[in-house]
Amino acid sequence: MRHCGLVAMTAALLLASVPASAQLLGLERYLSPPTVDYAADVSMTADGDTVDGRIMRASGKERRELTVEGELEIVIIRLDRHLVWSLAPDEKLYVEAALEDALGHPSGKEPQLTVTALGSATIAGLHATRKRLSGRDADGSPLEGTVWVSDEGIVLRAENDIVDESGKHHRLDMELKNLRIGPQNAALFEVPAGYKRVARARAG
Repeated sequence: MRHCGLVAMTAALLLASVPASAQLLGLERYLSPPTVDYAADVSMTADGDTVDGRIMRASGKERRELTVEGELEIVIIRLDRHLVWSLAPDEKLYVEAALEDALGHPSGKEPQLTVTALGSATIAGLHATRKRLSGRDADGSPLEGTVWVSDEGIVLRAENDIVDESGKHHRLDMELKNLRIGPQNAALFEVPAGYKRVARARAG
């Protein structure tokens, strides 16, 4: 299997050199969750490389569909169950990982962040509050970024300055388009019947 596994999930989310935690949830994981369900087209850009796809969100659940090198990659994030599933539709295989492992967060540690409101703007026709986040992540790495959050708590746009393990800085941006607020099909957030679970490859 070419793409399944946590390493593949990170690649599918965008760029292997950018930490998985940043790509998986970005700055959104430090904010209050949205108060509505929604679906949207999403564009993610890391260090100049862009991947487009779709995102679907319900209470405690998120699904991302991205096309990487012509292949569809699906990641289901179950915040309510603290799980992440990485699916390879062509092969009907999937990998399961604990959310904490996928994020790479040390157990029991919390980020130390300051959130500052910078004013309002209109993004995709919606009123949004621009917020600056700064401080340190749970692993001690510096974290800086700006988000535009709708009145419903949806992160419409994000600009992140991410530092990897070697200390190198990366730019990771995200923007939603064609936002549609409304209930989402519960089946979108489950592993489809007929998929086989496989173990993720271990580093080293």
